[in-house]
Amino acid sequence: MGVGPKYVREVIVVFKSFVTRVGQGALEGELDQVEAEKLGLVERGTVTGRLRRVAPFNMKLAKQVVKVNGATQVAITKLDWLFKGASGIRRYQDLPVEAKRWIEEIQGELKVPVTIIGTGSDTYDVIDLRREVAEE
Repeated sequence: MGVGPKYVREVIVVFKSFVTRVGQGALEGELDQVEAEKLGLVERGTVTGRLRRVAPFNMKLAKQVVKVNGATQVAITKLDWLFKGASGIRRYQDLPVEAKRWIEEIQGELKVPVTIIGTGSDTYDVIDLRREVAEE
């Protein structure tokens, strides 16, 4: 983009709440298709329509991504796929307790705050903790 690193104050890395892959290759912790379906984690490739392979959130890989990119914030998408009660929630305080615990575990492990949380397919289904803190 032509923006020198000295002008960048915040680096936000974006993670999906679970890992998917189309095609061959290693996928640590891969779930079989039956388990993925039971958990509601079935996705298809947008171009080919092929089923994506699924695995749980990979903390080890996330730590590496945070370190390599110098992340100062984390965004998590598709929280509603892991926690059905989180669907469409737009305030952190309204999230189910287990979803909050999962977010707190991510923050604790990565040592970087989770500031943006996607909770649905609507453009506005987002919890922006940067905004919530600014409004307090």
